[in-house]
Amino acid sequence: VGRLNSEISDSTSASFMASGLIVSMTPKLSTSKFHIHMGGGRLKARSGSGVIVKMYVSINGGSYAAAYSGNRGDSFYYHSSGELQVPVSFVDLYTPSTLPTSSIAFQPYWKSFNGGNNTFLESDSNSYGEVVMTVMEVSA
Repeated sequence: VGRLNSEISDSTSASFMASGLIVSMTPKLSTSKFHIHMGGGRLKARSGSGVIVKMYVSINGGSYAAAYSGNRGDSFYYHSSGELQVPVSFVDLYTPSTLPTSSIAFQPYWKSFNGGNNTFLESDSNSYGEVVMTVMEVSA
C-alpha cells in the first residue's frame, strides 16, 4: 500500500511525469499477476484540457517503463469548459511481460493534455485527502 498526500504543482507538461507514489514488493511466484487499485485525492483539469494517468512498472530494479504500449491502461480526464476536479481512479490486473524474480514496483505517471495547467493531486485549505494505491499479488 502506498499513499501520496502532498500536493503536486500544476503543470502544462505534455511529457509523462513521475507522481512519487510507489508500491513495491517481492513476488512469491514468478507467474503471478498483480491487481492494482488506486483511488482518492483530487485531480484537476482546467477548461479545454485534461490529464492522462498511466501506470509505469519497474521489474527487478530496472528503470520505470509504461506497463502497456499505446493508450491501453491510460486513465483520461478531460473537461471542455470550466474546471474538473475529481478523485483519481484506476483498477487493473497486470501480467508482467518479464518475469519478476526479485522485485516489482508500480508508480503512476501523469501529464497534461491540450496545454492545460493541470495537476495529479490538488490540495488546498479544504484538504481533499490522499491518493492511495494498493497492489495485491494474485497467483496465475
